[in-house]
Amino acid sequence: MRTSAWVIVAVIALLVAGVFSAGCSDEGAKPGDATATATVTSAGTTSGALYSEGDVVRNPKSTLSTGLLIIGYDAGTDMYERATIFPFSDGSWGYRIDSKTSKISRASIEKLYTEKVGTVSVSSVRIGAPTTTTVPPTTTKVTTAPATTETTASTTAPKIDDIDPFIGTAGTTVKVTDLKGRNFVSGAAVALTKSGETSIDATSVSVSSATKITCTFALPLSMTTGAWNVVVTNPDKQSYTSANLFTVYKNTSATATATATATGTTTTPAAASVTITSLSDSARFTGGAATPLVIDIYGTNLSAGSKVTFTQGSSTITSSAYNMIGSNARINIEIPAGAAAGYWKVNVLDSSNNILGSLNNGFQIIVS
Repeated sequence: MRTSAWVIVAVIALLVAGVFSAGCSDEGAKPGDATATATVTSAGTTSGALYSEGDVVRNPKSTLSTGLLIIGYDAGTDMYERATIFPFSDGSWGYRIDSKTSKISRASIEKLYTEKVGTVSVSSVRIGAPTTTTVPPTTTKVTTAPATTETTASTTAPKIDDIDPFIGTAGTTVKVTDLKGRNFVSGAAVALTKSGETSIDATSVSVSSATKITCTFALPLSMTTGAWNVVVTNPDKQSYTSANLFTVYKNTSATATATATATGTTTTPAAASVTITSLSDSARFTGGAATPLVIDIYGTNLSAGSKVTFTQGSSTITSSAYNMIGSNARINIEIPAGAAAGYWKVNVLDSSNNILGSLNNGFQIIVS
């Protein structure tokens, strides 16, 4: 009896040890899972930029099916290289019509294209539309009745896919090199429209093909900034409107010229020799944390300066570094977390803190 009791105790001990060992094994898998998640979360990020190579982003207010493919980011110029990408019929990304790319400031892209819809390998993106998207399902009918096909083509409404460039500055002339779409007809008209505003008609409109238009917009200095619609109207009066496709920015150089004329700056003899025309970044978002920036100042005789200040009322933000890059000045400046929203005056100062030149409303802080 005593031997049997010891056997029973030994069996129970083995069972308990097995259950305990299994529980430890399950718990041991969890740190591995957490590590994998952290690795995926941190992968693909680019220091200083919201988007990385291969990201597909969209303007959530746009009605277009296309997106912007981020080709890369240059920290030196703070610019993205982008291309237009089209979705396949199944909704996946995607293909490009051609190999053209363009470089746009990081601030412009991240301000307008706020929706990330996917990530692809840039090298794997097809150049040229897939065959299935260019052959209409009514091919047989078109072949048997060419007269009907011509009539249909002439009465088909145009469709806009994208425009390049998609931004412009008030008071300048913008040459649109590629207005992409379908069913464009020779003699078509192009315009920018905005609710409550006078439309801007394009000049030098050239319909290169049924899928491409080139034209020129003369943007008035007084036009309202922000998103504008792009409208194409065929000679038969059928039209298509792509909402919020083109963005107009404020002309800071025009403000500087007007200010200098009105005030006749006489702070120092050197004041008249320094002119600020614009900044590489004129608008910034801050959200509860200090924002360090690297900004290029464009103008004349900027080598006479040694620092830059942003002023609004009694508040002043001073640059921490001032260097010349060719004829332009490059500054390092940190926007405090509590900086007031709105427009700030930009000033170039010499080593004795004399103001050599200013640009009213040269920098805007938008608190998110």
